[in-house]
Amino acid sequence: MEEKLKEIANSIPEVKSLSIVDEEGFILYKFDKPGLDVDPEEISVHIVNPVKTLVESIEDISGEKDSLEEMVLFTEKHVLLVYKLVNDTYLVALAERDHLYGKIRFKLRAKLNEIKLSL
Repeated sequence: MEEKLKEIANSIPEVKSLSIVDEEGFILYKFDKPGLDVDPEEISVHIVNPVKTLVESIEDISGEKDSLEEMVLFTEKHVLLVYKLVNDTYLVALAERDHLYGKIRFKLRAKLNEIKLSL
């Protein structure tokens, strides 16, 4: 799986880190490009609990189950993308902030089925 993440990250230059995190915040697989100015592991671990809480709230309000398709968070320098995978696992992608972040989203979403099948 690490090789798959490395392949995906290297095919999208803006992506600096990819992690697959379980529902409790444990990193199952990860790939980080060298030279990062933030700790992607720390970000990945701490993002899962708020995402789960938000998803549960949305499910309670809307009645939709497994409603998370994608979550995008922006910081001054980065874009953080979170996707629900299978069995309460999440793909967390850390990318450089770019005005063409839609391109990053499109390329990552195109790889989601590959990741899911590999899990």
